[in-house]
Amino acid sequence: MNIFSHAAVFISIILGMAIVHLLGGVSLILDARVKTKIYPIHLIWVANMLITVTLVWLSSFALAPLNNMSTLHFLNLIAYATVTNLMCGLLFPVRGEEVTDFKIHFWDNRKKFYLLGIFFVIVDALDGVFEHYYAAVPWDIGQYGTLGVWLVFFILGLKINSERFNLIIAMIYVVGLIGWLASIVDIGVLAW
Repeated sequence: MNIFSHAAVFISIILGMAIVHLLGGVSLILDARVKTKIYPIHLIWVANMLITVTLVWLSSFALAPLNNMSTLHFLNLIAYATVTNLMCGLLFPVRGEEVTDFKIHFWDNRKKFYLLGIFFVIVDALDGVFEHYYAAVPWDIGQYGTLGVWLVFFILGLKINSERFNLIIAMIYVVGLIGWLASIVDIGVLAW
């Protein structure tokens, strides 16, 4: 068993917890016994994070050929999975009373979510550097362009309280996810 297999198990556990958390939250919304007020921006972020978790997991397969991994690269992968998990955790409460109004919940957690988004961008950028130098993955200029745009909008999202602007942030993230999926196909992890 190579280093990727060991690291992938640990990363998969962290990402799996994020998926379970998100799906549990979606089931709360669908539960007819609980009266919840859904909020479109929140729902877009739920879908975004479900896709993000999947893409983080799929992207890690670029490391499958590795026979060894630097400590910094390993720690960065753990940070990558962890920050993704934490972003998912902010979309639905971990414990306490059930949320009945997801608009209030989103706005109460928006700044923390965007701060984690900034950290996500940094960790993702570092992951690209590590993959290039340690796994011989070619530079993906589109990845850094997308991360730059996400970084700007996450920073602006901390300051701008406009509902319309926050919808734009969520939609810009969707566009970046489409590009990310295309890049996974380009490097051969997935095929059309």
